[in-house]
Amino acid sequence: MLSATGELITCESFEISFEGLARLLEILTGAGVVIDRVGVEGSASLGAPVVAALRASGYDVREVQASRTNDRRRRRHRAKTDITDAHAIAAETLADPALPPARKHVETPSPAWDTLRVLRSQRESLVLQRVRLLTEAEPVLCALPVEIRDQLPATSRVMAALKTIRTLDTGALSRADSARIRWLQSTLSAVDAITIGLKKVDAEVPALLSELGCTLTEIVGVGVVTAMTLLTEIGDPTRFETEAQFARWCGAAPVAVSSGEGHGQPRRHRLDLAGNRQVNSVLHIVHVTQARMHEPAKTYLAKSSATGKTARGARRAHKRQLANVIIRHMWNDAKRAPTAPSTVAA
Repeated sequence: MLSATGELITCESFEISFEGLARLLEILTGAGVVIDRVGVEGSASLGAPVVAALRASGYDVREVQASRTNDRRRRRHRAKTDITDAHAIAAETLADPALPPARKHVETPSPAWDTLRVLRSQRESLVLQRVRLLTEAEPVLCALPVEIRDQLPATSRVMAALKTIRTLDTGALSRADSARIRWLQSTLSAVDAITIGLKKVDAEVPALLSELGCTLTEIVGVGVVTAMTLLTEIGDPTRFETEAQFARWCGAAPVAVSSGEGHGQPRRHRLDLAGNRQVNSVLHIVHVTQARMHEPAKTYLAKSSATGKTARGARRAHKRQLANVIIRHMWNDAKRAPTAPSTVAA
């Protein structure tokens, strides 16, 4: 707990259990000071019970990105412990009154949103499994005899080589090379099974997006997977009061790193690394797609370059504009939806 001037008042630890949460509320009510707001890291996962208990007791709970506290520790060359983490979270909450409310939904989310979050986690797990299998197969391919490798496609793609091995006449091989071939064949079968699982997951997503009234796929460069990522990461869009607050939360608002401008506008900016990296990654993917095939984006980037912006500066400005477009779409979807994602399900 920090004072308004940043001085440490008290620091306590407790378990995330019924007794621990009761102890937390007892500490806050017995502190003898007025608590303006409480910052929580990981409010949508491990910190969810803490947020629920604090909100039920009437506290203003804010979400602190893990990248913010990590950056604060690195700048001060501090070790990572629970105490230093708590101090960094409190300092970020004190320093930025515009932090968004904790939790992705103020109330209980809809069943469709919960299902979408489960499917996203399942999809990410399947993708990681496929990447791991293909990564492990690459050195096995390199260990094959030269006469076998010469028959493989002249490409660095592991999947193409695995498909070729399935129909390859390997002839007489040593026991070790035969074991390698069997390993690669089993890897290909496992990858094919994972691909089938990914297709099944992807087939369920459009119906859930339609049930939630999502129109993000109307934006050029936003597909069903990127729309799913945006919905599950952002949650209830109405918790962001302005486009600027959302842009700062997702790291789309450039950070000024300028000098010599006096009272004028900053001349140089850099990427904000303290925002939500998943949403920022989606913004980058959409930017790359629109810069390649969307005429309004091409015109915007050309105009930005003509005003003296560098390629990076023009890209940051375009991502900032995309952040505005995405949050406005989500605000409009929330207004049109018969049952908003943040309301309690029947």
